[in-house]
This record gives sequence, structure tokens and C-alpha cells, in this order.
Amino acid sequence: MSEEHKHEHKHDQHGHGHEHEPEHGHQHAHDHEHAHGHSHEHGHDHEHGHAHDHGHSHGHKTHFHDPQHAAEFDRRTSRIRADLAEKLAEMLVLQGDEQILDVATGTGRVARPVAKRLRSGRVIGVDQALAMLDVGHQHADPIPAYYQSAGEADALPFKSKSFDRAFVSFSLHHFHNSEGVVKEVLRVLKNGGRFVVLDPVVEEAKDSVDIALEARINQVFRRTHGDDFRFHTANSIQRLLTKAGYRIPRTNILSYSFSQEGMDGIPTGQHWLEAAQELETEAPELAERLKKRYFTWHSHGDHVHVKGSFSYALICGVKPD
Repeated sequence: MSEEHKHEHKHDQHGHGHEHEPEHGHQHAHDHEHAHGHSHEHGHDHEHGHAHDHGHSHGHKTHFHDPQHAAEFDRRTSRIRADLAEKLAEMLVLQGDEQILDVATGTGRVARPVAKRLRSGRVIGVDQALAMLDVGHQHADPIPAYYQSAGEADALPFKSKSFDRAFVSFSLHHFHNSEGVVKEVLRVLKNGGRFVVLDPVVEEAKDSVDIALEARINQVFRRTHGDDFRFHTANSIQRLLTKAGYRIPRTNILSYSFSQEGMDGIPTGQHWLEAAQELETEAPELAERLKKRYFTWHSHGDHVHVKGSFSYALICGVKPD
């Protein structure tokens, strides 16, 4: 990805007994990281998910149930996705002997960097798409200490207080019943256990144009991902966790900037470009707002140059003792 930059915004929330943890950043070639402390909510939530996310919803058989798609999904690589997986593993704060739940594990791609940090612990990945689980089970390089279980995210097949840690990555925006999912995770976590949510986020809507833009973006993504698809904001994820009963010691927003030809290497980039080009002809006012908030695009011949940034939220919830 040419001219890519990563900007990280830490939000360590003060008061209410919240803990404060150092951020450990990984410098990558061509990435420039800037950490800024903020004591207020930051409205810098752009968005960026995955055209091939592995979250699932009830009653909708997505392409995640197709073995061929599952195999293709597993082969795709992204520096953004890999960097975020490492950040997630860090936020779990592992000692090495934990029992960890990977919700909507898919093929286990995010479980791998987490499992590598374990000595005697294990990662249990749960998913309802058997095709994704099959691909994850057949890796030529097996994920260490990784086990799978078929099941629904909002009806987890585990006893209460079974896990020390849990995480869900690139899937919250797919869930039909996100409230039920976070409550189920709370149930299976031990007291004091932490749950890390990694998800692409859109900016907080500030007026009716923003609201209309978000609706149109979701509409485009639903063509591929089903009617339950809905992007969250960082604030809405925090509210979801707080309402379920978690305390939130830490929120981290990571923004990835890009300037390049086409959307290769940018997760869900093709869907975003599809939305942009439709809005340009059907709703110019929304297209202008998209350019202001997310990215610009300029066609020349068969090519499109894109420039902008998308952001992800890493939010840690802790089950009270």
C-alpha cells in the first residue's frame, strides 16, 4: 500500500476505578505511528471492515458458508489486519496460561497471533459457519493450542465463568443480536476477565447528511453481507458493552491513511468505492460528505486513485469482580 500511514489515538478513561495500561506499538516498514493521549471522546472514527469478514447473522446464509469462499478468505492477507491482530493480542494482556474464547473465529486468522503468546493456555474458536471452521482446521501450519467449536455467538455452548479472556474481531458489525452476543460473552467470562472488541468504525453522525450517508453505506454492504450488516461507531460499541455490564478501562482508535491506485490491500475497499461511485451520480451531497469524512477518488482511464483514511476501534471491557 503506497504512502500508508497509521495514526493511533489512545483513550484511557479516568475515574471509576479504571486501570491504565501502556500501549505497545509495532513499527512497520512504511508505517508511521503517532500516539496521542486524550481524556475526551474522540470523533475520529472512520471505517474500514472486511469484504470477507466472518461474523454471521441468524437466518442469512452468507458466502462464509461456502467452502470455496472460505478458502479464498483465508488466503487473503493485509498488513492492516495483521497489525490490528497484534494490537488485539497486546490488549488481552496475557500471562500465557489463559483459557481464551475467540467469538466468530472464522478460519482462526486472529487466533494465531493470540495463541503464539500462550504457554499452557488455549484458544477456543466458536463459529456457526462450518466451512470457515473446516478451512481453519486444515491449515498446513496448524495454529498452536487452538480448538474449534460450532455454535452461535449469542448462545455460546459453554458453561458460565469458563474463560479468562475473550475477543471478537471484524465481526460485531455482522451480528443480528449484538446485545445478546456481548451478554453471552460476559456470562462465560470469569470475574475480572477481559473482552476485547476489534471492529471497523464509522464517524459519529453529527447531522442529517451524516445519518443519510451512513444509511447508504450500510445499504451497499448489505448486498454482500445480508440485512443485519451495520457499522458501529466507537461510542456505540462502548455503550453496548457498558449496558451489558462491563467496565471499559481502555479504548484505542487506530486510523490507517492511504493514497494509491485502486483499493487493493484496503479491507472492504471495493465496497466503499462502489458506494462512492453510486453516490456521485445518485446523491452528490452525500458523495461530498463521503469525501470529507473518509476518502476522495479520481478516475483516470481504467484506474481510480483513492486517498483518505479508515479507522478501527479496539475496546477492552472487563467483567466486574
